[in-house]
Amino acid sequence: NNAFKLGRWTAQAILAGCDTMKIGYVSRMSPADPWSHTVLGVNTHLTDGFADQIGLTRNNMFGILRTIVDLVMQWEDGKYLLLKDPTKSVLRIYDIPFDTFNSDDEDGEGEEEEEEDQELDEDGNVAPQQPQGLR
Repeated sequence: NNAFKLGRWTAQAILAGCDTMKIGYVSRMSPADPWSHTVLGVNTHLTDGFADQIGLTRNNMFGILRTIVDLVMQWEDGKYLLLKDPTKSVLRIYDIPFDTFNSDDEDGEGEEEEEEDQELDEDGNVAPQQPQGLR
């Protein structure tokens, strides 16, 4: 589980173009309190060097993605669900009906209309509301 997280964070850092990564170690102040933590230490690593240490290469990162894309491209057009088994190192791909995960509720449609009226930023995300001046 932790190895997966380190690999994911390292891959994200590589894709973001980060030269260094900082990994922090924290512990709970009290076992009963899930909100209070203390920082035990912080290590700084060169992203490429850390990737080498955990056995992550760019070719491997994109090779896995390329294998999945090549596999799915051979199938008929449709809707597929890629799901990792949480207890095993297995990815499963399910063929699901095309209307799966579509909301037919009237409430859901109203929310979509509200989102269309909102202002979007350069990435296509809903822009946060700007604070109004004090009166």
